Amino acid sequence: PLDAVPRVIPADQWARISAGIEQRARAMELFLRDIYGPGEIIRAGIVPAEALDRAPGFRPTGRSVPEGALHAPVCGVDLVSTAPGEWVVLEDNLRMAGGLAMAVALRDRISEGFPEFGARSEVHDPRVGLEMLSETLRAAAPGGVDDPAIAVVIAEDEREAFDLNNAAAAIGGEIVTPDELTVDDGRLWRAHGGDRTAVDVLYVRMDEEMLLSSAGADGTVLRRGLLSAMAEGGVAVVNAPGNGAADDKAIYARVPQIIDFYLGEKPLIGQVETYVCSDPEQRRQVLDRLGELVVKPIDGYGGSGITVGPECSPRELDERRDELRRHGERFVAQEVQSLSTLPTFNGHELQRRHVDMRAFVMLRSGASGEILASAPPVALTRVAPAGTMVVNASSGGGGKDTWIHRA
Repeated sequence: PLDAVPRVIPADQWARISAGIEQRARAMELFLRDIYGPGEIIRAGIVPAEALDRAPGFRPTGRSVPEGALHAPVCGVDLVSTAPGEWVVLEDNLRMAGGLAMAVALRDRISEGFPEFGARSEVHDPRVGLEMLSETLRAAAPGGVDDPAIAVVIAEDEREAFDLNNAAAAIGGEIVTPDELTVDDGRLWRAHGGDRTAVDVLYVRMDEEMLLSSAGADGTVLRRGLLSAMAEGGVAVVNAPGNGAADDKAIYARVPQIIDFYLGEKPLIGQVETYVCSDPEQRRQVLDRLGELVVKPIDGYGGSGITVGPECSPRELDERRDELRRHGERFVAQEVQSLSTLPTFNGHELQRRHVDMRAFVMLRSGASGEILASAPPVALTRVAPAGTMVVNASSGGGGKDTWIHRA
């Protein structure tokens, strides 16, 4: 559902948001390189080894990224406004952050439905995000490839997905499913008919394990061949396997320390206080206040498995309490945020609905190997259904056009 009332982000607020999320993305890229490499942050005790051992997204596949290549060129950051002009990061998305094409679609539908808005020169065009995505994917190509062939791999049942198809069209990539891919002589190929074409950059928009365990065009499971081609520099996979270790909710609790460790800086944007339920004392506090807190699976994304204490029935709280007692290591808890509300038209009247916002950061390697981060001035505002604070589309939420003002 599209709400007709746009969200407006003043230029000074966007400047603070973009600086904060760019800093965060650079630090998390260094974190991924480190945990799949020398492990300095583990030896320093900033992130305990057992925290990574418990992270479902920490997998050997992450070691297949060649030295110097990026693990997470395309990052998504979910933010909430907790007071006028104040923003905090709710969670990071370093696996398959979608929404850029949807942000463009929301602008297009608003322009069609309300032509009196006209072309607003003071507001950024969200298409810049898709242009930057295309540039980022091309920049991720293996060395020596000047005009990379890009393929967007999706699950078979996602062939009609709006965001995926529109993103693929915008970046000039072919939509493929795993059964169309094959690896030969250290290269990835797309098989179609009796022919095949090379794939230089594979933009992954499906579950990592589902991709790696799928049979390719030749009937061979893709895992070994694809990971080997990655490691040898025959194909760039964006985003790389193993990134779930960095957007794990228990790791989120340590991001301020991660930023300080790698960058020697204080966070430029805040985040939500988080209780790690693998810690007995923190779990006890969570159990005592379960009806007041939000509880999330450490590896969840897309809003799955979340319970919002004030919205839960006694039975739902009892079920979650039992899960926490038996498998506390699988969860974190956070204080319920006083999410901002925006006027939302429900077809009859304006209502107050809770909202959050997904922004994006693109990474590329500089000439000297440094990590360059840029947040395109585009964001996707998501609207919660009436009576809830869960904004994800899978929970019935909608969207708003987001107007980010130029400086």
